[in-house]
Amino acid sequence: MPKDDVSKWLDMQHSFRANLQQKTTQLTQCWQLYLTNDDFTARNELRQLCRKLAGAAEVYGFKGVTDSAGQLADLLAKPFTDELTQRIQEHNCMEVLQEQLSSTHQNKNLNHSEQRCYSQGIAAPCVLLFDSEQLAAEALALELGGHEFNLIIETDEANLYDTLLRTKPEVVLCCIALNQQHCLSIEAIRSSQHQLGYQPSVICFTDQDTFEARLAATRAGCQHLMLKPLEAKQVLHQLNKLIFKEKAEPYQILLVDADSDVLRFYRHALSMGGYTVATATEGKTAFELAVQMKPELMLIDLNLHGCSGIELGKIVRQHPELANIPLIFMSQQNDITEHMAVIDLVGDDFIQKPIAPWRLLMTVEARVKRSRLLKQEQRAVIQRPELMQHIDTLTALPTLWQLKRELQKNSEQQNTLCLMKLDLDQFHLINDVYGRETGDLVLQTVAWQLAQLLSEQDHLYRESGDEFWLLCRQLTTLEQAAEFTEHMLLVLEQISINFDVSIHFTASVGICLVSEPQSPDALLQHASTALYEAKKKAGHQYRFYDPQQQQKIDLRQQLTQTIRHAISKKQFTCVFQPIFSAQNKLASFELLARWQHPEQGTISPALFIPLLEEQGLISYLTRQMLDLGLPQLKQWRKKWPDLCLNINVSAQDLADPELCEQLLERMQQHDLPNKALVIEITESILIQAGSGSFEQLRHLAEQGFAISLDDFGTGYSSLSYLDKLPVSRLKIDRSFVQRIDENKQDKLLPAIIHLANDLALEITAEGVETKAQFDYLKRYGCQRYQGYLFSKPLMAEDIERTLWFQAKESVYSK
Repeated sequence: MPKDDVSKWLDMQHSFRANLQQKTTQLTQCWQLYLTNDDFTARNELRQLCRKLAGAAEVYGFKGVTDSAGQLADLLAKPFTDELTQRIQEHNCMEVLQEQLSSTHQNKNLNHSEQRCYSQGIAAPCVLLFDSEQLAAEALALELGGHEFNLIIETDEANLYDTLLRTKPEVVLCCIALNQQHCLSIEAIRSSQHQLGYQPSVICFTDQDTFEARLAATRAGCQHLMLKPLEAKQVLHQLNKLIFKEKAEPYQILLVDADSDVLRFYRHALSMGGYTVATATEGKTAFELAVQMKPELMLIDLNLHGCSGIELGKIVRQHPELANIPLIFMSQQNDITEHMAVIDLVGDDFIQKPIAPWRLLMTVEARVKRSRLLKQEQRAVIQRPELMQHIDTLTALPTLWQLKRELQKNSEQQNTLCLMKLDLDQFHLINDVYGRETGDLVLQTVAWQLAQLLSEQDHLYRESGDEFWLLCRQLTTLEQAAEFTEHMLLVLEQISINFDVSIHFTASVGICLVSEPQSPDALLQHASTALYEAKKKAGHQYRFYDPQQQQKIDLRQQLTQTIRHAISKKQFTCVFQPIFSAQNKLASFELLARWQHPEQGTISPALFIPLLEEQGLISYLTRQMLDLGLPQLKQWRKKWPDLCLNINVSAQDLADPELCEQLLERMQQHDLPNKALVIEITESILIQAGSGSFEQLRHLAEQGFAISLDDFGTGYSSLSYLDKLPVSRLKIDRSFVQRIDENKQDKLLPAIIHLANDLALEITAEGVETKAQFDYLKRYGCQRYQGYLFSKPLMAEDIERTLWFQAKESVYSK
């Protein structure tokens, strides 16, 4: 530790001891007031004074005062259960505290003079070398001799703690020797930091290149880890970097705290660290100082007079010239409400008081360095805008601009390679739940892990958000690419980012093998197309580019651009598929939408229904189908008076609060009873529509509309909906009906039919295509049937020409 810093630190301790007489008098007066006026106010004032005294004593390194003052504060905070016992405990604790204060005050001159003599004897930066192997330590010391630092050797691990306190080194060279995952030398460095009042720079060296050794070094504040055998030139290089740092412009800190003792201590501690520090004890003065000096960091205590720390932080954030100043909040109480307010305002920049000086310096240094580095990067970008094309500032990876250049170069050289596009699944949830800073850390971790998997000839790029590109020259076949991708996805899935909870994630990958010259844009499009296909499945998926995939995407894009026009021009038509009873009587029609595209021909509902839902247009289609189907139903009911119409509704329909009124208006317009309309829903629609859909369906049922649960048996909790919803009909999914022809001994289908009959629910089987299926279902009591055995979906005019419509009976193929 430099001579001036040692002197400053000792001056701070001496100043604190000098103030202890005043603190003792103040404490005694407060204690007498508490004994005389036994009320909450006097008790609370005494408790707060003890808390402040304990905190100040801890940061100055006086453990006895800290413990006894803290114990008395805890006693004063407890409600009385046994008053006599508690009074005795408070009295005893007060006596111990007064003894500690008296002892600390009386020893002030001796301790200060002893250590001042030592501090005056330091002429050069002190470097402490610890190695339990004496010969190795002496050999290294010999090679490091003759330089501008004072080298001290310690070979006894048991003496290392005392040597650290005695020599107060600026740098520690420490050999790591783990014993059952513990390292006594590292523990000595960590435990000495509090008494030293600062954190020395640490260089570790070891012959055990293990995770445990690196973790131990990291926890000791290690700046550099070296492996044995050591090269003296490398050690000397690292020493010079740590000792003879280039002096930079001092960081400007604004410190705001209502406690003058704590304010004085933190100001001295930060000044020792080379910071320019301004102080304020209340919000208004602090804000005026901030506007004047534009600090690079503000340290704000939450408990200020007249204006809380959170309020001051919000005021600073509102000022256009101060909005980007980093803020660190401090508090002695661990109040979860205040902590959440801090997180909402600035993220996780919060420290619990009291804080040791070395830890304070570490926190502040990390934050202001990050702030200054960001400003430097911003200035560089302003001066050279082209930098934005080259390097991603979050992950330090080259960007898409660089990837295109590399692909163009490869096209000219006609080399075979593999291009991959990787996307993290549901990454937006990490930002939404844990915050953007956590999301940034996840992206940095993923970038680092992906980089470890690549060879020197391969390259990694970041496009934007959670998308990464990999250019792999070693993967030239489908098998090699698949094997590498599976390993990569497994590695990413095993990453765990630890915060309050562990964050796990999966990824999807699109792969394009490049074997012939193509434009960079085309290759990027191919990999993106493959990724699009991979994302259709739930996580941990990869797909290779297939030209047919691009054709499907091109078609989908074309339909996306024309489907709004199709809705507005009412290009959609309807067909009807009949539903028959077990007695071969026509019972209902299911209304189905069809789209005859002017260029692409007939478009499958499996393609255009999701497009309409994505663009929020599905409700328009529902209303158009009702306008086509209800007049036809009215006409057919003249021949079939009990005929019903089944219509599928979407999640967007159920979310519309005016759905019921619109249906009632249309039924009245066509003079149809409400029971003639059957509303078909699926479990997935209920989940998308949310809890409001339950109330909507109850309202519809109260108005007389029939509710049918479609695709029954395919969801995870369909049975629970039978109890919650006003369902009067069930539709068995076609997948159960198909099992009949496969000769599978399926007991679930008969159980579903029996359950529906027991609950007095009308049950329909869809997808009935063979006579054997019909006979099987009829034997177990199924009531309604729909499928190609009876009829495919038909236009209205075609239905009226069928024999079963005219003869009032079902005719199906034998």
